[in-house]
Amino acid sequence: MDFSSGLAALVHDVWQLLLQPTTWFVAVVVLVSGIVRGYSGFGGALIFIPLTASILGPRKAVAVFYLFDLVSATPYGYTYFPKANWKEVAPMYAGAFLLLPAGTWVLAHSDPLALRWALSLLVIFMLMLLMSGWRYKGQPTALASFGVGMVAGFSGGSTGISGPVVIAYWLSSVSEAAVIRANIMVFYALQSTTTDVYLFLQGFFTFDVVVYALVAWPLYSLGLAIGARFFKGTSEGFYRYSAYGLIALSALLSLPLFDKWLR
Repeated sequence: MDFSSGLAALVHDVWQLLLQPTTWFVAVVVLVSGIVRGYSGFGGALIFIPLTASILGPRKAVAVFYLFDLVSATPYGYTYFPKANWKEVAPMYAGAFLLLPAGTWVLAHSDPLALRWALSLLVIFMLMLLMSGWRYKGQPTALASFGVGMVAGFSGGSTGISGPVVIAYWLSSVSEAAVIRANIMVFYALQSTTTDVYLFLQGFFTFDVVVYALVAWPLYSLGLAIGARFFKGTSEGFYRYSAYGLIALSALLSLPLFDKWLR
């Protein structure tokens, strides 16, 4: 096959993917998830992965999310380095780095439906924890941050969802909303970069995953800008309640019971 015929075949394959309703469903979902991520500093995966996993499957949904997140939200997260509390972020990332390989191995070798149920149960459990009124007393410790990072690393690698445990930990602290948001943005920038490396090494970034990510990239970036603008002037109370609402929404959308409406 010469270069011209190979290029024609590539264009044809891309065009066929773009004609599928699934591609544009992913595009709509990614815009919404970008707005959520830009506003709160988290929630992109909470919105995108549960909705698209029922159609693409969890492995592909996780790979698409982390690929477009790498070239959109991840660089944005790195800009928050000076605003983050590194005494909390550094040990959490160390814990996540330790267990990310185990999580991505589970994602590659486990039953997709079982993974989706695990994702749903994780989100529901953390929602119940938040609604119980539990609060962390004082500032987070390095050991506690490391432990939370380990849980986040494994759950993020295996299901693409690590937000609830991190959110519960930091939202329960006495830190200001701006510091909490910076911590979350920086942690996920670091974790997302590392996760992309592991996903690449395990062959997750297939042709259709790359096409979906290319479609999603500009829409997600637009959503990030819109969400960041909404955050300016947000009160402490509204920020926290909106975060709880996002977790509740993700818990419902994660349930495989809703597949007949999402498929």
